[in-house]
Amino acid sequence: MKKKVALVIDNDHFIKQSLPEWKEKFELKIFNPPRSPPKIRTPLDLIRVLRNKIAIRTQLPKLADWADIVFCEWATHYLRWLANKNYNNVLACRMHRFELDRHYNEIKWNNVDSVLFISEAMERKFHEKGKYHGKTYVTYDNLNFDNFPLIQKEKTMQIGMLGNIEPRKGVLDFVKDFGNMDLSNIKLSIAGKAKDTKYYGEIKEYISENNLENKIFIEGYVEDLNKWYNSNDCIISNSEHEGTQTSIVEGVATGCWAICRNWDGSEEIVDSKGIFSNLEELKKCLELFYNWDDNERKRNINDARENLIQTLTKRPKIHQIISKF
Repeated sequence: MKKKVALVIDNDHFIKQSLPEWKEKFELKIFNPPRSPPKIRTPLDLIRVLRNKIAIRTQLPKLADWADIVFCEWATHYLRWLANKNYNNVLACRMHRFELDRHYNEIKWNNVDSVLFISEAMERKFHEKGKYHGKTYVTYDNLNFDNFPLIQKEKTMQIGMLGNIEPRKGVLDFVKDFGNMDLSNIKLSIAGKAKDTKYYGEIKEYISENNLENKIFIEGYVEDLNKWYNSNDCIISNSEHEGTQTSIVEGVATGCWAICRNWDGSEEIVDSKGIFSNLEELKKCLELFYNWDDNERKRNINDARENLIQTLTKRPKIHQIISKF
């Protein structure tokens, strides 16, 4: 008999590709009501907040009563609500990144049976926060690597950053560093949605004021990811912190060399030769890559890709973990 699993979702971005497997292995019901806006600015926002609260109070209790396992994809307000109740089932969640700082103190963690993490660094930080009596696991099933095949290519003399354009990603700082380095024959492509319009404007203004329009290109949202990755030699991360950064994983899978700021956990997915902590080390990382001959470059890219995929695919998938509860 299949286990009855209630999947509680706040955002399905990182789990939607796994749902066919879940539906095959479990008797699955999904709770995914329209999300509440982060701030109430209009009467429509207030209606959305009320609808979400009504859904929590009317639908979530029935689902929790029915399920053998309740799994929250995010450690946010749904988990907080469920951890305050006492249902006769297993309650588990996956923690991504921001929840540890924003929501940790809101949740009765010892009413949560298991917590899953997207990196060893996140698991370690969680345990540093306080004593937890349940079980913890590091998992990965965000990406189907078959969708990001390796492409052997010649150097394009372009490096790229992909992700939401917001201060945490360090885009403006990298633009400034890139403009100040003597890299006359290398271009920078910045792709992603502008999550912070003021910050996005500051980036465009800096590029314009420093006459960098022929070296730095802002692409906006990219529809064909593989095509964009294949146009870049290196995938860059200048973030303050990440979980397991998707653009790094996708980029390395397609054959980009990763160059990454040393945020906690970067060493789990990035070759040590591509990790930097300051401008001098960043410049050395770029010079190292562009000084490799074709054989060295291809060997290092292939080795980094193989290590990345081996590291992530040896981690159990979520459904494999919760099927043992």
